[in-house]
Amino acid sequence: MIGTSWRREQGPADPLLRKMLAERGLDNVPQWTKKDDVRTAASEYWLSRGKDRDGPVNPDKREITDTLHITEEVKAKALELGANLVGCCALTPTMIDEGFDMPHRNVFAFILAEDYGNVLKGSLAIEAETYEVYMRIADIATDLATFIRDMGYPAWAHHNGALQIQAIPTMYQCGLGELGRHGSLINPTYAANFRPGFVTTNLPVLYDSPLEFGVQDYCRNCKICRNNCPGDAIATDHIVTEGIKRWRIDMEKCYPFSRLHDAYCHICVDVCPYVHKENGDTEKRTMYGAYMKRRKQDGYRSPNRLRYEEED
Repeated sequence: MIGTSWRREQGPADPLLRKMLAERGLDNVPQWTKKDDVRTAASEYWLSRGKDRDGPVNPDKREITDTLHITEEVKAKALELGANLVGCCALTPTMIDEGFDMPHRNVFAFILAEDYGNVLKGSLAIEAETYEVYMRIADIATDLATFIRDMGYPAWAHHNGALQIQAIPTMYQCGLGELGRHGSLINPTYAANFRPGFVTTNLPVLYDSPLEFGVQDYCRNCKICRNNCPGDAIATDHIVTEGIKRWRIDMEKCYPFSRLHDAYCHICVDVCPYVHKENGDTEKRTMYGAYMKRRKQDGYRSPNRLRYEEED
């Protein structure tokens, strides 16, 4: 299956980012080149795990007579390995990078939640945990792919170290959430505070369906992420792609804060009311209130500080 979705290149390979670096007289991306041992170690780790994305397939193929049972078995393994939620669906060209020939027809998508409490510790804490979560995702995806290959079916792990899967459409079709105004998928339990991983395979499975719980209607009226974005990069009006409302992010306005600013910008996700809206999590509601109080004190469109001062 040949993929049809364009993937934005990362780092200086991105033409837009190259242009913005040149305009500012910069040789490198400040967000990625500041002294950061945590990021360096994480990047080296998930790249090393990318070498293990594929491996030998057990020649003694397991006979599958009950697709529901085998699907639940793989999902249970993903949860055992550390994932918080997992779903599966049939691959489509939209879910695959443009021009890539994917030899598999099915995909498992899983998510690993981040600790929302880090918003009160500042951007350094948020950024450090992001790297840690991505390392764990590399482990989960790699081990889950091995689990499936041991059944006698080909499987590849997809994570930061090796990835040809488009996250948003895949997670949506796997029933992990709805697309929000800020461009991220929103889950009723974890909001958008999670990171995804994937395993593609030819294992016969029972597919999940998209999960709809009112996010897109809510986002149409809620403008909290847009009103807090330092670059005013989140669109007011939506477009429709394959029947799904989608708000475009203006990357030229986003990059000065997400790439060209020393502090990690995660604001659009952190201010989303779904942190506590559907899950009834009173602890997160309290943290959200404290964080939004700080946003107000800083000025809603201000970028994150590297770290917040200790409370008096």
